[in-house]
Amino acid sequence: MDLTPVRIRGKKRKASKLPVSNLSSKATASEWPKTSKPVKRKKVRKQFVAAMPSLQGLPQELLEMVFLYSMNTALPHASPDLGHKLSSQAVTMEFVMRSFFHTVDHRTTYRDRAVTSDPAVQSELLACRFFTWSFFLAYVEKAQSTLIKQRGKIWETAGVEVPGPSYFKNLWPFRFTKIIYLGLAEGFKIPEKLLHGPWTEGKASLLYVLVSLNGEIDWEHTMSGETAKEGLKEAIHERNEHAVAALSVLLGVSQAIDTSMLRYAVIDCGCNLNIVRHILFNAQILQEANTKDIINFHDPKLWQWADSHEGKGVFLKDLLRKAEKFSLEFYLEDEDATRAKIVPFPYSGPKFDTKTTLNGIVRALLVNLYRNHGRKITNGRRRRGGTMSGEVMGSEEELRADGMDHQD
Repeated sequence: MDLTPVRIRGKKRKASKLPVSNLSSKATASEWPKTSKPVKRKKVRKQFVAAMPSLQGLPQELLEMVFLYSMNTALPHASPDLGHKLSSQAVTMEFVMRSFFHTVDHRTTYRDRAVTSDPAVQSELLACRFFTWSFFLAYVEKAQSTLIKQRGKIWETAGVEVPGPSYFKNLWPFRFTKIIYLGLAEGFKIPEKLLHGPWTEGKASLLYVLVSLNGEIDWEHTMSGETAKEGLKEAIHERNEHAVAALSVLLGVSQAIDTSMLRYAVIDCGCNLNIVRHILFNAQILQEANTKDIINFHDPKLWQWADSHEGKGVFLKDLLRKAEKFSLEFYLEDEDATRAKIVPFPYSGPKFDTKTTLNGIVRALLVNLYRNHGRKITNGRRRRGGTMSGEVMGSEEELRADGMDHQD
């Protein structure tokens, strides 16, 4: 008895072989036997991630608006691309205007102005590479034109002159210190890039002006003091009188002019009398109250050099004697014809005539200027280091009686 075949579902069977004779060259793909079922692949949905917004992707105009609104000096340093986009002359000048000029209310009287300037921000801008002597003059010109626009047509018709870049010609402090709209903050720091050589005309000019406008050195948190000492030596060697005049003030204020500096100017660099004048004049001001004892006006090496040089030596001895007694005047008696060739004393505190003979009031004024360097001292109400600004001085009437004209 034969068994009945039963088909079991799911069981694989071997494909039957077709005879070769049944295959033809015209057979299509559909006629070929299927050995297995096609594998179905699951469709994977593509995930789309939204692009994160970035400052680099902003349009140029919008990026500049963000920068000027935030007033964050770190933004251009975030990446080279941002630095390149935010380094145009127009954007840089507008940022400087907002950090300097627009921090002062120029519509009110000078003594009653509201001031919002930040010395830290200004010091950081002054240290930037773009802030050069030519840029500073461009800023003065921009600030002058802006002030004229604020005052309106009434001032133009009245013929009132607004001092501008021309006041910096020849670098006479009695002229450019009259420009009171620059907005420099009290206590701003002079950058290290201006405290060392090599000395160019523009570099020395910017340093000289910033010192005249009460710039200071950051002795506590930077190496600016040591840089200034080396810079003074370089200026002495290069005979750059503007740099020597400015650095002598900065070091004289901090009682950092020592005997070795004076030896270098006299013995090593040939004793240029104008340069030695600046060094000794600044060294004598705080000498009486000097507790550091870093300069010796009776240094044997200096006097030995003076004995071996009849011309300059006699003159040097006279300068040393006067400086020891705080009686060394800035201009000498026989220099009336040559004063225009001498770099003026670069301090823009209360105005005084350097041609005036040193007396008790003038000495007290100079001492007070140096003790309160960088601060306003004419109102008698500001303090620095616990010392009342006007305590050394007499009244303003007494100072004016001695030929001194006070201004902020």
